[in-house]
Amino acid sequence: MRKILKKGLILCMALAITLTGMSAFAFAATEGPDTTGGSAEFEVTGYAVTSLNGKDISNTSRIYTITKGDVVDIVVTIKYNSTVSNPGDNLGVSRRVDSFSGGKASIEKIDGKQGDYIIKATGLKYKGVDQKLVLMVQNGNKYDDIVVPISEAKVYTEPDYTPSEPSTPDPIPAPKAIISRNQLSHDIKPGETMTLNITVKNVGKAVMQNPIITLTPSDALTVVGGTTAFQLNNINIGKDVTIAVQVRALKTIQSATQYIDAEVEYDYYNRVSTTSGSAKGRITIPAKLSGAAGEQDDETTSPIPNIIVTKFNYGGQSVAAGSNFNFSFKFKNTSSELNIDNIVVTVDGGENLLLNGTSNSFFFDKIKAGHSQVVKVPMKALKTVTGNAQPVSINFKYEYVDHKKRTQAASDIKLSVPVYQPDRFEISKPVVPEYITEGDEISITLNYVNKSKTDISNVEASLEGNVQSSSPMQTVGNLEPGKSGTIAFAVTAAAAGESTFDIKVSYEDGNGDSKERIFPVTMDVQAMQPSDPGMDDPGMDNPDAEEGGFNWWIVVAIVAVLGIAAVVILKKRKKAKAAKKEQELWDSWDDELNGTGDADSKANTADAGNENKGDR
Repeated sequence: MRKILKKGLILCMALAITLTGMSAFAFAATEGPDTTGGSAEFEVTGYAVTSLNGKDISNTSRIYTITKGDVVDIVVTIKYNSTVSNPGDNLGVSRRVDSFSGGKASIEKIDGKQGDYIIKATGLKYKGVDQKLVLMVQNGNKYDDIVVPISEAKVYTEPDYTPSEPSTPDPIPAPKAIISRNQLSHDIKPGETMTLNITVKNVGKAVMQNPIITLTPSDALTVVGGTTAFQLNNINIGKDVTIAVQVRALKTIQSATQYIDAEVEYDYYNRVSTTSGSAKGRITIPAKLSGAAGEQDDETTSPIPNIIVTKFNYGGQSVAAGSNFNFSFKFKNTSSELNIDNIVVTVDGGENLLLNGTSNSFFFDKIKAGHSQVVKVPMKALKTVTGNAQPVSINFKYEYVDHKKRTQAASDIKLSVPVYQPDRFEISKPVVPEYITEGDEISITLNYVNKSKTDISNVEASLEGNVQSSSPMQTVGNLEPGKSGTIAFAVTAAAAGESTFDIKVSYEDGNGDSKERIFPVTMDVQAMQPSDPGMDDPGMDNPDAEEGGFNWWIVVAIVAVLGIAAVVILKKRKKAKAAKKEQELWDSWDDELNGTGDADSKANTADAGNENKGDR
């Protein structure tokens, strides 16, 4: 009897366990799919990143890096490896919570290959966290999670935006000066006193402070008053100062070209400290010659012809290094009576200004008294010129006839042409991520390169407008020729919608001029989409699963019912067995009474009956 009871209890427990499993399956089927992935019916056989930020990279062997905010398309190949059953005709696939946001997925069978499938996941935006793509494949009522490690993904690390120390600006060169005089009405005569208006023009990139000009006349000239040094007012950039100086010619003048050498000494601020500088120039003064015994007799001689440059031009205020330009000047025969002839004009631009495809000498047969002639010289400024005024020397050799006597004469004129380095600091347009979600922190970059021959100084970049950034100001500093790099801003997309602002880049070019460039930026910020419970976590719709998993009270109830049923069954079996034994006892007694039983059977029957009674 105990064996029977024990077997019944074992049967009851087995039945309870079976029914428990069936109940759990019923809950899984009704309240959410089984996404444990324990069955592993599908395995990943490969993957490929086919598109990065809208660019097709499927046909290249280059390995691209996926950074935070990048949008990619990924193709995954899988294989059905279960031997239990064949995959259904209609497989489904959906996205799970992983390293990407947004996007969609689709699955299709590979033709000609049993159990091989391809999954296309498109429009995936990398969060910058972890390196996995999780897909859920549905095969009938079965669900498998497929985890694909994406090695190309680069986990985002918060940059260190510690502001750099401001760099010390490079010093600018000393200012240059152009020293000139007014146009003279006539040549200075022996013994004559003449007033000269001497002008000093600042063509440099700094203010000339406390300038002093010192004059040194040639042998036939003296400065009236004995003072040869004069204090000038400060000369601002591009401005000039003029002083009036009286000079007297000696009675004996042996050269028709007299001059005054001028030197200007000054202080200037070079962006680092105040230092000293100087500039030199020569002022030519045409003169009438005197005879061997003294001054020429004006009644018997004609005014001696001299040549002066009355005007010159180089096409503008300055010339760009590496450019072609026309240098033209107008020279005049100062004599009012005598012609000049056989004029040879030689132009020399020094090491930095070259004559462009022509001779540096020009010939003229004759220039009448008081007339002028224009010379046009094609020239080119070398690319290596670092700026400042470049000298141009002009030499005149000519002849004239006075009272049937042919005389040779010469004159030298020095002029200056200001040359500057053109601004070739190139900055690309800002690069903005194509997909921006509300609340994301993105990186906006600008690439730059200094293609100039000189340094670019004090480069700074800043954000202007309604924009959130942990580092709205970037200090780049000084850039040598050929130096390149990237300016990056970390910007937070605070709100959905169109956001516009400016990036301002300021710097000083190789000529010391301040420059500024403005780059407008427009961001299309998308609103944050609420997560789909059915896509991200199929178990989210089961509140009981979130709070405690399976409902065990149902199992307890089932076990209790089965226990009661087992007891009832055992009692019924026991009664049936007792009734059977009692019937057998009555049958044996009937046989005995009828004389059909032997003694042993009767004894056995009697013992069975007594045992049965004892049991009862």
